[in-house]
Amino acid sequence: MPLEQSSANCPGDESSVAMATLNLPQGLNNKKMKTKNIIILTILTLGGFTMSEPAFSTPRPGRPAPMPMIRSTPVPRPVVTPTPAANPIAISYETSAASNIAISITAGQTGTSAGFSIQWMTLADYVALGNQWPPTSEVPNAQAPSFCKANFDYHLLPGQSISITIGDDGLFDSSSVSSPCSGNPLLCNTAYVFRATALDSTRGGLRVSDTITCGTLACTGGSSCTYSQGYWRNHPNVWPVTSLTLGTVTYQAAELMAILDDPAQGNGLVILVHQLIAAKLNIANGADPSAVQQAVTDADNMTGALVVPPIGNGYLPPAQTGDLTETLTEYNEGTIGPGHCND
Repeated sequence: MPLEQSSANCPGDESSVAMATLNLPQGLNNKKMKTKNIIILTILTLGGFTMSEPAFSTPRPGRPAPMPMIRSTPVPRPVVTPTPAANPIAISYETSAASNIAISITAGQTGTSAGFSIQWMTLADYVALGNQWPPTSEVPNAQAPSFCKANFDYHLLPGQSISITIGDDGLFDSSSVSSPCSGNPLLCNTAYVFRATALDSTRGGLRVSDTITCGTLACTGGSSCTYSQGYWRNHPNVWPVTSLTLGTVTYQAAELMAILDDPAQGNGLVILVHQLIAAKLNIANGADPSAVQQAVTDADNMTGALVVPPIGNGYLPPAQTGDLTETLTEYNEGTIGPGHCND
């Protein structure tokens, strides 16, 4: 007997296919159940085949054609990589000690192929000039007595940074730095302003960084504090001794002054002995030696019988003396030990 099929309201609706009414005797219902189920499943399957393509491809009156599902494809967002600033140089603050301030110099998009310069002076002088830098960069400077500068022969790549310590003896002993006040420590408990300059290789001319303000730490008073190498070089009249033994060689005051006045020029022995002289003068002046005594002994052992320039021609590579030099410098400048004296 033919089956009657109702019109489908929507695909997948239970009323889309009408069940057939089979006029069979009651006794045959159970026997024919399995056959009936197979027939119904077959009709449903065939109905699905006959409806699938025409039903979805031909729109019915008053009803829009079904649209395929559109899934948006994720588009990866570009990773934004920071680029160096347009200004060829930037300056920022790092750390302070009683006699020095460490700053960071960062090259901009053009780098510093011609090196760079740093200028500094006390905040008090800066304010006295109306929050302005002096019109000239002469040292000594009539408008700002504390004004100073240093030129650095460091060729930084775009985005490259370097740490510079202003006020310690590293400027004096570096062959890549020239400064009229490289050995002068900064005043303790004092605010300073800094700025950097560099040539702009693309647009030409000198470009200037922002001005930053930072201060040194407080000094330690009394006779137990320490002075930097620059202080002892500039104040020979207050030396507590007239001679010192460096390694196994004894030097008189005039010879020691000649050594202190002699730039290291890449000689690690001279760099080390500059700090060794200052440390021994500090100890002879009453400073507590406990924080640096082992470094003093090790420096004497490393120096041995070498005669320090310009008195002799002794030499040690800077890599060999670097660690001892750093420890002695920290003691003389007050980072370790009893603290830095008020110059």
